[in-house]
Amino acid sequence: MPTISEEVERCLPYFVRLCVNSVIVTGTGLDEAARMVAQELADRMNREPRMADDLKEHFAATLEELIHLVSSLAPRLPGRMLMEFAEKASQAQVASTLERSLIGALRAGHG
Repeated sequence: MPTISEEVERCLPYFVRLCVNSVIVTGTGLDEAARMVAQELADRMNREPRMADDLKEHFAATLEELIHLVSSLAPRLPGRMLMEFAEKASQAQVASTLERSLIGALRAGHG
């Protein structure tokens, strides 16, 4: 099984895209979007009866780290700013910008 850090790095681009989309669609802040996306994913996981407890714990720990990383950017990237940026750039460009920032933060925090 991959470590939590490996899992976070693998999942981060997808999680960021979901969070950015949530900000754009709902107008919520990035930190709130991260919690909403994580909750939706956790709800799906909890509906899977065949998932072993150790996998559920691993998944939950990964989600917590993803929330922490994305939420750490929230004060610097308010929802309005993301929405304005998204109006001028594609969603892929917005997600890519956030992804690069978060991966840098992840490497700095675990380096």
